[in-house]
Amino acid sequence: MFLNKTPIGLASAAHWALTFAILIAFIFEGTVADALTRDNPGALSAPLREPMPQIYSLKAAMDTALKNYPTIRYAKAKVLQTDAGITLARTAYLPTFETLVQELRTTNNVIAGSIFPQVIDTIPIQTGQETSSSSFRSKFASDAGANFSWELYDFGLRHSNVMLSKADRMQAGAQVRLTELDVASGAAEKYLETVANKETIRAQKATVERMEAYNLVVHTQVNKGLRPGVDASRADADLSFAKIALIEAERDTDLARVDLSEAMGLAGAFVGVDDTPWVKRPTKVFTDAAADLDTHPLAILRVAEVSTARAQVNVVDKTWRPHIYFHSAIWGRGSGLRTDNEHPVADGTIPQVANWVAGFSASFPVLDYFEVQAKRRMAAHNEQAQQASYDLAIQILTQKDARARVLLDNARRIADETPVLIKAAKDNETKALARYRTGLCNIVEVAEAEQILARAQVTDAVAQVRVWRSILAVAYAKGDLRPFINLVVSAEANP
Repeated sequence: MFLNKTPIGLASAAHWALTFAILIAFIFEGTVADALTRDNPGALSAPLREPMPQIYSLKAAMDTALKNYPTIRYAKAKVLQTDAGITLARTAYLPTFETLVQELRTTNNVIAGSIFPQVIDTIPIQTGQETSSSSFRSKFASDAGANFSWELYDFGLRHSNVMLSKADRMQAGAQVRLTELDVASGAAEKYLETVANKETIRAQKATVERMEAYNLVVHTQVNKGLRPGVDASRADADLSFAKIALIEAERDTDLARVDLSEAMGLAGAFVGVDDTPWVKRPTKVFTDAAADLDTHPLAILRVAEVSTARAQVNVVDKTWRPHIYFHSAIWGRGSGLRTDNEHPVADGTIPQVANWVAGFSASFPVLDYFEVQAKRRMAAHNEQAQQASYDLAIQILTQKDARARVLLDNARRIADETPVLIKAAKDNETKALARYRTGLCNIVEVAEAEQILARAQVTDAVAQVRVWRSILAVAYAKGDLRPFINLVVSAEANP
């Protein structure tokens, strides 16, 4: 054969060529892999599965939300801002003390006349002996002085501003309490929603497994010629519907997890929930008596807003009042202008003549009356609007309290009824399937029995969780989550 006639050298060269080609391919493959890994680190090292979620208890989820959620930090920062506002308002009681030093080069052309007060000092005030001509020869001049002034009495305006700042502080504090209530209850609601969706998944998985068994029975009957082929198609459709319901339940659970992580201030984190304590009734009794709505943080906030508006009216009332001041000043001036009796000191660069003055002044903005009255009407109408806002808040809280107590009573009654529903639905499904096997009923009766049992399992799965959610709603309507938290702590300690 030809292979037997191949020269040894040629075979050896072919062997080394093949080895070299394999080595080059290996190196090239490694280089490409390195490049892919360098350009896209996840290209060759994608995780095989999702990371394990960090499991939070309900109490831990609420605490995490109170610690991390940005709106709470914002509300607390507003409290600190209003604290600084109170300090700022109190500084109005302090006197003023100002010093001024000027070193100038100026001409000395003085003429008699008047100058209106200027918004911007376009025309400097000039003193000295009047001259009848202008000269642009300049001399040095200097000024140095200090002024001490104090507003002695303002008929309550400064006090009213301080009280307005304190009202702002009370309003900011009330906003913090309402924000904490909203954040904590929001995290708890999303947590229980996630638990309910997980329980729904379990019920839907059980339905899919039961539908698969039911589908097998139907196909067996059809294959034996005991049932028409349309029964197999109906069983396949029922199984597909069950699988779709399971997929939707998984979608709702994933969305609930996303919402929960955001409500905890951990948006994007993969959080998990412990559903064991929430599939049974609270071990302690929760009273759902009518709440004292005046203690709800929302009502307290609205009262603080009314107080702030009333304080604004008081400030406007005190605006049209006289102001009494004490003034004092000491100053010295120097000029490089020579006179017959004096020679300038240091060519006018150092003050050489000193003066002082002390006295009292009173000011009263008489014609501000009309502006002040217009502002007062605005402030008074704002107070009326805030009072209406308070009345609306009481209406809303009363509605929420009544609705929450109705929902809690309804949830308790449903949770008491679901065990009976489950038992009846299971018996119905078992008997319908047995009747179908023996030819005593058609596929429609079995399908209806399966659908009834599926709905019953979902209803039972979320019934107890709905009781917890209703308790949370009642606690929120009362504005106090402590009774709910006490039940949560007890349930988590004895799952």
